[in-house]
Amino acid sequence: MRSGARTRASVPPAAPWVAKLTNMVIYWHCDYAREPDGARVDVTAVREPLFHPEQVPEEILAAIVGAGPLHWEDLHVSDRGSVGNARLRLVGVYDDRFEGTFMLRTRIPGGRLSAAQVDALAGVVRDFSVHAEGFDGEPDHFCEVTTRQDVQVHWIRFEQLPEIWRRYAEVGLGSLQACGNTMRNVTACPVDGVDPQAAFEVGPIVDAVDAIARDEPRLTAFLPRKLKVALSACSTDCVVARIHCVAFTPARRGGTLGFNVHAGGGLSDYPRLATALDLFVEPDQAPAVVRAALEVYALHGDYANPSLNRFRALVHQLGPERVAMEIRGRLGFSAPSAGEDLTTWRAEDHIGVHQDAKGTSYVGLCVPLGRLSADELFELARCARVHGDGGVRLTQRQNVILTGVASVDALLAEPLLERLKPEPDPFERGVVACTSAPFCKFAILAMKPYGQKLVDHLRGAVPREGWDRLRGLRIHMSGCKASCAQIPTAHIGIRATMGKDGEDYYDGFDVALGGDAGRAHLARWARGEVPTDAAFDGIASLLSKVAHGELALDELSEGLAPWTAVGTAPYPEEVARTGSRRPEGTKAAGPSPAVRTADGAAR
Repeated sequence: MRSGARTRASVPPAAPWVAKLTNMVIYWHCDYAREPDGARVDVTAVREPLFHPEQVPEEILAAIVGAGPLHWEDLHVSDRGSVGNARLRLVGVYDDRFEGTFMLRTRIPGGRLSAAQVDALAGVVRDFSVHAEGFDGEPDHFCEVTTRQDVQVHWIRFEQLPEIWRRYAEVGLGSLQACGNTMRNVTACPVDGVDPQAAFEVGPIVDAVDAIARDEPRLTAFLPRKLKVALSACSTDCVVARIHCVAFTPARRGGTLGFNVHAGGGLSDYPRLATALDLFVEPDQAPAVVRAALEVYALHGDYANPSLNRFRALVHQLGPERVAMEIRGRLGFSAPSAGEDLTTWRAEDHIGVHQDAKGTSYVGLCVPLGRLSADELFELARCARVHGDGGVRLTQRQNVILTGVASVDALLAEPLLERLKPEPDPFERGVVACTSAPFCKFAILAMKPYGQKLVDHLRGAVPREGWDRLRGLRIHMSGCKASCAQIPTAHIGIRATMGKDGEDYYDGFDVALGGDAGRAHLARWARGEVPTDAAFDGIASLLSKVAHGELALDELSEGLAPWTAVGTAPYPEEVARTGSRRPEGTKAAGPSPAVRTADGAAR
């Protein structure tokens, strides 16, 4: 049996989905078809594929649901290849490391959930996040809160997707365009609408931007690569605005509140912090700016070189002034120059008890390493109903917030808060880790277990009397060279690697120091291929100096050679070139109905 595959005896009874093709009957839950005389025929030779390259996300979902609860191995051979995997990503389904199992990413605009939606997520985690046969030692029955305010669930089987989506539809959840070359989940300040210090509320604008993905999938789901958008009217940099393709931060021009616009941020192989475009828009004009940026990317983006074609590369190639001109020319209204900046650019996680604008409180709870079990999700929903207004928010640091809490003391007495603490120590609060192994196909090491090991190590090695000096500590851990954990933005960034000592290989870390996107700093590489135990000892020694007052967190990278600076990332030489456009003959991308040039003419 293939690794991770399930036997037929271990799956629920097959529904009576039968299809006729020519003179054969294909039984969808068998590995064969039969001729009228009973002869067996290879089913993949006759079954029609479900997927094709021009399907929009809604059509992909409809094809999967309409075909019935098919098992992955029942699909046409082409559906189980690169075409099928690419289509599945458009509906939030990503193939995991174990064959035949998937990760489902739920798109949650602005990180806003209701108690009913949390209950639905809990039911999905309980019923479907079950490890494959033969992998009893691997974690299951859990979900992950991501750095983009999504929720991810592992161990999903293909035949379970229709039922999951049915449950989602009942409570207004969805997974369309949560993965793939799409406009990804729109992120926002997690305490938007309840924070009395915010300049204004952005929730309706988040919904309007998210609606572009729903209403114009030909524009948002066929991009050269993913495009990430953040909106915030918070006085802090809780959204980490400068690492986004397009970001909106609070500003005032004259007596009008609105946004300053930034473009071209991103991390991974060639990090770049977004550049201010000298562009101010009123709140309800922000969706038009996003649509214009999508059109610019669809028109000018590179479809031939996936490793070099992020939106930040386009901003680097064209220059911020040209990008601002291209966006202005597509707006349909006059957008003035940037207004007065209303953000402090200070990093913030919104953990703890805070007074809200209505006289109640919002309470930020630390979720260790971003993982929640099904039982914890059910309890979180119950606490939201009993103690709050039923609202739950997800944060960019993989934590949760309960809103409208009337009696904080009653909430703090809940058993759930013994693990999800509003006042965690600086190490548990500070560590962010990506999915990594054993699920992610690209991961070298399992960073969540290593993250817990680091937390435990620092608790014992760093003097407790100096922990107050570590408030706001950020340690980000990534299992591969990608930046899902946003390691360049951390005080200490840790990237998994393998080192070699003679003939022996060992688990190791590359370590970067001094990241702070709000202060326009990306972390600088300090050491590479450090054995894990030695890396933990070195980090403890460094943080002990901070605890003793010998060093400040913001000074961790002092004396190191610069890795990069805002707007001047060390791009590969290829990024400086214009690059290839969409290959001729393909249809599945581009704005609709027309792309306008900077002077407003249609192309």
